[in-house]
Amino acid sequence: MLKDMLNMLTDALSKNPASNIVKILYVFNQQYEDVQETLQTMREWVDVDKAEGKELDLIGADTNQPRGLANDAQYRMMIKSKRIRSKSDGTWNAIIDSMANTLNCSPTDLQFKSVIEKGGSEPLALVVEKIPLKVVNDSQLTTGQLIQLIEQVTPGDVRVASANFTGTFRFSKKYDTPEFGEHGFDKGTLSLILIPAQESVLPI
Repeated sequence: MLKDMLNMLTDALSKNPASNIVKILYVFNQQYEDVQETLQTMREWVDVDKAEGKELDLIGADTNQPRGLANDAQYRMMIKSKRIRSKSDGTWNAIIDSMANTLNCSPTDLQFKSVIEKGGSEPLALVVEKIPLKVVNDSQLTTGQLIQLIEQVTPGDVRVASANFTGTFRFSKKYDTPEFGEHGFDKGTLSLILIPAQESVLPI
């Protein structure tokens, strides 16, 4: 922008960076760029994945989803889950697709089965056979909060009987970079899962 403004000056005016006219244009250019940056942020914050703070609260209010004690990352998951729940038909594929959209992961990363399929006798219960630990950490939800989200997407009174978060005992190939997977042990650091001393109750 500043270069364009300087090019529009007539040759009768000095274009030396130390001249008063260039200093004035520089101040104007800085203010212009600040305004453009603010407008770009406003455009981006319409997206629930980019909104923060009070802007995210406004999106949550439109969805009728209270924040409670959730931070921004957790609140995004709650809002997205609330939106998706209204579209779910209760089938396995719908449940998996809903959770994949909520957690920003691929449906192939998730695997659910009913307790009946696993040889049990409880009809209204499911087993979460696979959720990558990295997905849990990225959502900043505790395992309990994540299970609560899953139960909200399922139909009726279906509950999660058990859940397997894959990657819990994996070592990373890089010493200072956590990695997650189902490939057993390797040199490096232990994988990480967030388990706070006092788990916040979220209005899910």
